[in-house]
Amino acid sequence: MPMPLFINHADVQASVTMADAIEAMEDAFRQQGEGQVLQPQRTNIRVGGGFLRVGPAVLQGSGWMGFKAMNLSLGVGVRYLVLLYKVANGELVAIMDAQHLTTLRTGATSAVATRRLARLEPTDVAVIGTGPEAWAQLEAMHALGLVRAARIHSRTPANRERFAREAGQIFDVPADAFATAREAIEGCGIAVAAVKSSETVLHGDWLAEGVHVNSIGTARPDQREIDPATFTRSAIVVVDSREAVFSEAGDAIQAQGLIAPEDVHELADLVLGKAPARTDEQQITLFKSVGTALQDVGLAACIYERARDRGVGQEIADFPYVKPA
Repeated sequence: MPMPLFINHADVQASVTMADAIEAMEDAFRQQGEGQVLQPQRTNIRVGGGFLRVGPAVLQGSGWMGFKAMNLSLGVGVRYLVLLYKVANGELVAIMDAQHLTTLRTGATSAVATRRLARLEPTDVAVIGTGPEAWAQLEAMHALGLVRAARIHSRTPANRERFAREAGQIFDVPADAFATAREAIEGCGIAVAAVKSSETVLHGDWLAEGVHVNSIGTARPDQREIDPATFTRSAIVVVDSREAVFSEAGDAIQAQGLIAPEDVHELADLVLGKAPARTDEQQITLFKSVGTALQDVGLAACIYERARDRGVGQEIADFPYVKPA
């Protein structure tokens, strides 16, 4: 039996591309739509102003299971770790740093939704936020061939200028920084909100007809980046997990009463064609994501297979000990 691998941050980055991640997310959500995924709601524990969050998932179709643990320590930051196992025999195959995995799968999941909800033509893409998650969102839209130009906003001038400059160079598209979120949003065809904010940064009344919105920054009840009007103006609202979004995302919780959980569709159903995709050029559409364990396990399996095949990663000896059943 091969030794389990430890796959560090640099090895994760070297093992997969955004295109790989999009393919992995397509497969993971297809499995969920076919009833082949077991995924309880993740556990959240508040600790000293931070938190510990653990989310398991079993992808029975592809034969992988595992969990991601993440913890936030105030003044330090967030740590992410995934443990990956084989369903067939419970074998631990990998322990991996999951910071880049988390960023990449979030962008890739938005791509899975966007290719079914947006108008599939190059357009101006507005990005609110300039952190790693915002970058991955723009990278995912570029991987779909949808970025004609990038319109960037952050409250910090230096951050938005840097992000726009680097985006223009790396993606080879016009990229401009805007002083206000509204200026960035007006005239765009795809709008991305990737901000961990306690205040709304994207308002529904700014959206022109035909715009698709990806909202991925809020995953706590005290955070909200889009307003209720963004939900109510959207002809189609899709989420990665109905249960998680309406219990964890503050902006979705705030919109309850105006939109009910049963009024939104899950991404797995959209992938299988059980939920409606865009049917009208004028429709406003919304994808709201808080991240789920099936995304973590689905991409972790892809990373492990690429790392194993390329000889990347570090063997962890004979670990862990197996107690006879």
